[in-house]
Amino acid sequence: MAITVDIDFDKPDLTADTDLQNEIFLQVFNSGDGELFDKLYREDAISNFSGTPLTGGARLAFFKEFLASKPVLRAEVTHSYVAGDVALIGVRFVIDGTGDDGEPLHIEGNCTDVLRRGEDGRWLMAVDRPVAGSLLPE
Repeated sequence: MAITVDIDFDKPDLTADTDLQNEIFLQVFNSGDGELFDKLYREDAISNFSGTPLTGGARLAFFKEFLASKPVLRAEVTHSYVAGDVALIGVRFVIDGTGDDGEPLHIEGNCTDVLRRGEDGRWLMAVDRPVAGSLLPE
């Protein structure tokens, strides 16, 4: 996938600009690089994408495994509120790909994301909480 926005791959920044933030998130997710995707998250961030709240190494391991098959994420921001160094963002999403069993994978739903601006000025994911009509298969 071609990168269409300027991304610092060592220290990515989701920015306070909602449209740009969504584009960066989509491009990094769709790259299939779980390690790069995890860099969009604060060190202490919680991701509930797996259906279980994960942080640190467990979050990274999940992202690496899930994104290895290069599923495709499409997302549309439904609302965004920024208060100081915190942003609350609502997203409608669809993920299509192939599951571990070789069967088609389709997940869609809504996600509530909380981003925080760190001392270095970068905006990173603090909490993601997708609520899907169909969560990941067990």
